[in-house]
Amino acid sequence: MNGLTPSLDQLVAQLRILIPIIGTVICAFGWVSSDRMGPIVSNILISLGPISYIATSVWSFIANSRASIMAAAAKPVDANTPPPQIVLPVQEAALAQILPDNVNTTETKKVISK
Repeated sequence: MNGLTPSLDQLVAQLRILIPIIGTVICAFGWVSSDRMGPIVSNILISLGPISYIATSVWSFIANSRASIMAAAAKPVDANTPPPQIVLPVQEAALAQILPDNVNTTETKKVISK
């Protein structure tokens, strides 16, 4: 995570500020009466916590998948460093096909062991 990426707590805090603002604008334009908007905003704010935890769980499964981890490992450290050569077992040939060119299998790359 870089310094510009907001944390989950920051996103939830922003939503807690924005939801009442949006509710106020909707009432000001007369789209929904203020009597009905109070409970709507309250219910949205109450459900925000559980929804954010579910979204975090789904993102965790995606970000920690084998393909995601290998794609991150295949990236070069910086512009002056060549990308690492990653050799996967033959059983992961399908995964190697969808990753960058520096990810191969033992079928396409000879591995020398001492």
